[in-house]
Amino acid sequence: MSVAFRIDCCLCRKDIPLAGDVIALDAEWQRRYPNMRGTLACERCVIDYGWNCCTTTGGAFIDGHIAAPEDVVDVDSWSHLLERGTHRALVMGHPRSGLIQGAEPYLRWRADYKNTLPDVAATLREALTEWEAQNGSAGTGLATAG
Repeated sequence: MSVAFRIDCCLCRKDIPLAGDVIALDAEWQRRYPNMRGTLACERCVIDYGWNCCTTTGGAFIDGHIAAPEDVVDVDSWSHLLERGTHRALVMGHPRSGLIQGAEPYLRWRADYKNTLPDVAATLREALTEWEAQNGSAGTGLATAG
């Protein structure tokens, strides 16, 4: 049986509603909002915190801009969304953010679950080991980061 969890939005720090998608944000979001805690956001914040332009009036990118992925036209904050999905899918795809944002119990369970693919389990265990080294949590679920 899966472990229940809630994740906090990296921007507003409120629980992301289970009925809504989670959105993974890229490094440009982190540059613009250095107080982000993780990279997984609620849709409300993506709309509210977004920006309209990545370039100056002369057409050059603004100073310090971190480019969107190569296959994306880099014009605004929507160009800097990595992916959208369920809570479980996004914490599995971004386990370091999942740990920071409250999914440690689920990720520990998933890393040891018999049906988790071996390469996925290894990635999760690696993230958990780093988490423990940085936070000294060793599975307590009490550590904080960010």
